[in-house]
Amino acid sequence: MLRQKNNKCLFGWVLVMLVLAMVPVSAVWAQSSLSPGIWDETETSRASWLMGRTAAADFALTGQRFEQSEIGGGNDQSLEFDTATSGTGTSGAWPILMSLVLPGAGEAYLGYKRGYAMVALDIFAWTQVAKYDSEGGEIREEYIAFADEHYSDELLVSGYFPGDYPIDSGYRRGQGALYFPSVGSISSVDELGALPLYVTKDDDFREYYENLGKWDQFIFGWDDYVRPDDYPGYTPTGDRNPDLLQPWVSRNREAYRIMRGESNDAYKKRDRWLYVNIGLRLFSVMQVAYLQGLLGGGPDSDLEIAGHTVGFSAVPMGVRSGAVSASVSF
Repeated sequence: MLRQKNNKCLFGWVLVMLVLAMVPVSAVWAQSSLSPGIWDETETSRASWLMGRTAAADFALTGQRFEQSEIGGGNDQSLEFDTATSGTGTSGAWPILMSLVLPGAGEAYLGYKRGYAMVALDIFAWTQVAKYDSEGGEIREEYIAFADEHYSDELLVSGYFPGDYPIDSGYRRGQGALYFPSVGSISSVDELGALPLYVTKDDDFREYYENLGKWDQFIFGWDDYVRPDDYPGYTPTGDRNPDLLQPWVSRNREAYRIMRGESNDAYKKRDRWLYVNIGLRLFSVMQVAYLQGLLGGGPDSDLEIAGHTVGFSAVPMGVRSGAVSASVSF
């Protein structure tokens, strides 16, 4: 009787153990039947965790909580800059460099038709730069040749020479002393250094030809100089303003001034078109950067490092300063 009772108890314990053993097996069977492959993945991950459990126990001694590879800072992380633009082809630094060389090329490379209009405008602007630079240079050569023909330092000396200068027969005598008494008498070309703003052609070529038409103290050097008291119907005042400002005092000087003005105007137009070229490049570079999302615009384009989005921000601080910062999201 006692043995039968013991057999029943033993049988009961065996039955309980079988039931307990079947519970996890049933759960795993149900899970694997619903999601094939999860069994292998789950057990493999658990096995890896168990194998690395000993190493993880040592993290407290190193001050680390996770492995570096788990937070994007391990050796297996590669540095990547993802600046792909959706629907517009390849992007990055290359389109920006293209825009620096030829405005609009970067936009065209990204697939934006507006780039072709900018390319055409830049090419046209360069043609205008070349045109007005050539025009200004041609007129400059003309007025220099004109000055060499109708102006001389020897005639200028005669205006300040106290007596009759050989090449002038005294027509300009006393004119310098009348209108520029502070200069004093000049007896030779070597003494022209006493004349305010005078420079030789060898010392400063550009300044020499500018002074001939710009300043009244050089008016006596023009070959068609007419004394204010020698012009019919004009009563001289003895003051260089207005006497020497009359256009008939030296018509050659007036023609020279007009030629210089035309040359300067051509160079100014050249510079304006050159500014257009520079402005187009700056605008094109900024626009390409914007279209790629580097300035916050354009399609969904993010700058990423090792899979983490990098953000930039610029904050103005007063009129002449500002702060730029970068942030990485983990």
